[in-house]
Amino acid sequence: MELLVPGISGFLGVLVMTFFIRRARFFHLPETQMIRAIGSMITRDSANALWPGFVAHTIAGIIFAYVYWVFLETAPVETGFPHAVLVVVCTMMGFVHGLIVTLILVISVSQYHPLPEFRKLEPGDMAAHVIGHIAYGLTVGLGLAWLPELFGV
Repeated sequence: MELLVPGISGFLGVLVMTFFIRRARFFHLPETQMIRAIGSMITRDSANALWPGFVAHTIAGIIFAYVYWVFLETAPVETGFPHAVLVVVCTMMGFVHGLIVTLILVISVSQYHPLPEFRKLEPGDMAAHVIGHIAYGLTVGLGLAWLPELFGV
């Protein structure tokens, strides 16, 4: 069961991140069509890109939750992290992760995306992605901290 915790945390993190990116107008930022943009890189068509984009984004989110977990498991501490430290460290990893992904977006998506509607990337889009990744890291941290207690692991 312990090996499922990062996967569940990653899935929940993807849902929260997607909510924050899609509803970025609450932060006075533009809503981005990130999942459709990812899917249309696969399908080369915007109309049928939602499911492939959702699947690819979810798989990536679960994999990255395992990456976060491996970083935390290999940290040189003897007794493990207190819950608050775990949540803060994951949130900071989400921030760094968001910065890296935003830089990749600027290079790959805005220049090489197959559909012209996704080639324009504005500063608000980039800010929304960073905020979404911070929310992802926070959610993964909360999941890694408290899901084992919920499941009795």
